[in-house]
Amino acid sequence: MQPIELSQQEIEQSVLQYGTPLYLYNLDVVERRYNALTRSLPSNCRVYYALKANSNLTICHRLAQLGAAAEVSSLGEFMAALKSGFSAESIVFTGPGKTRHELMTAIAKGVGLIVVESVNEAQRVNEIAVQHGICQDVLLRINPRFRSLNSCEVRACSVDESALKPIQMNGQGSSKFGVDEEEAKEAIAILSTLKHLRLKGIHIFTESNVLDYAQLLDAWSNTIEIANQFRQAGHPISILDFGGGVGVPYNSVDQAFDLISFGRELTALFERSPYSYTCILEIGRYLVCEAGCYIASVVDVKQSKGQKFVLINGGVHHIYRTPAMQNASKYLQVLGKDADAQQSVVLAGQLPTPIDVIVKDVQLPETVEIDDTVVIYNCGAYGFNHSLTNFALHPYPAEAAYVQGQLVLVRSRGTIEDFFIHQHLISV
Repeated sequence: MQPIELSQQEIEQSVLQYGTPLYLYNLDVVERRYNALTRSLPSNCRVYYALKANSNLTICHRLAQLGAAAEVSSLGEFMAALKSGFSAESIVFTGPGKTRHELMTAIAKGVGLIVVESVNEAQRVNEIAVQHGICQDVLLRINPRFRSLNSCEVRACSVDESALKPIQMNGQGSSKFGVDEEEAKEAIAILSTLKHLRLKGIHIFTESNVLDYAQLLDAWSNTIEIANQFRQAGHPISILDFGGGVGVPYNSVDQAFDLISFGRELTALFERSPYSYTCILEIGRYLVCEAGCYIASVVDVKQSKGQKFVLINGGVHHIYRTPAMQNASKYLQVLGKDADAQQSVVLAGQLPTPIDVIVKDVQLPETVEIDDTVVIYNCGAYGFNHSLTNFALHPYPAEAAYVQGQLVLVRSRGTIEDFFIHQHLISV
């Protein structure tokens, strides 16, 4: 069960040094993932690290050093990218509902690309660009007709997931992201009238955590076809932002994403295209997920109506996974008890709410007891950043990392006082 990236000895050393709950990373894994990805991709593609996966400054800094650009979806992420060493011009600002303040700050600091998600947003960007006397490069996000059954916006629907062939949503693919493909031609026509915008390309992202490279290739091929249609119509589309979608397995059984085959066939796609493009890949999960784990201590073991509960000194305020991702938390280990007989338990946290369940049905050693150490693997992405951190005012976990074999603290453990910063106690 235990990945080779972090040994039991290394995990035990981190607990001894920094206690629990704790996020532990291996930055050497991040570097290997980045190098493997960039070696496999066509030369016209560049990796943009998606800070939403993990915005720890040390992790971001390492990726900036390696040559990645950055994808952000908030002003906070934008500032984190700048603080960690990404240049403003290497940042693409994505996401729906950007505020005027966010846009003004990003433009003032020289952001490279802004993905506009509506005509309204494009007009706001144009107004701000006028104020700064610049012409802002933008991409238009498009909500395509094409979806696969593993699409991040389709997977939650009641569909037969046993059939993984691409499907047409036929009007069912409504989205808060972008403009519908059917309306994109009209939107581009309007953008072309905005003199302080320079439309450089399109952004289409539908797939999430895909392990079958052929499925992701189908979605990206569709994006190329849409771009080709705009080029044929005379629009100067030169940049394609594919979003992300390269997945990682959350168990020891599933096969890893076939980067070599994916890169080879993606290269062939571009060779067949009548037009050339510069391509953006917003990659977060693949780079950092397998490089991190979440570590907590057992604080109680109890029975209720025949069900065994194991409670840890953490919970969804530290590691929140949606119901669709809850099985990912089964990729875990109780240190030192791999050989013990197993039984089904509910692994839960310490919050005063029934939603604080890490995983409802997981096999843990029958001998699990108070003070045992539980390690949940593949938590380098959407772990700390995805959690309900303020629930019940338990302090934030610490974050530590191995860098070239050395254990370092990359975020101090939170304190109770953190929750009172910026509050104003008014006496009435």
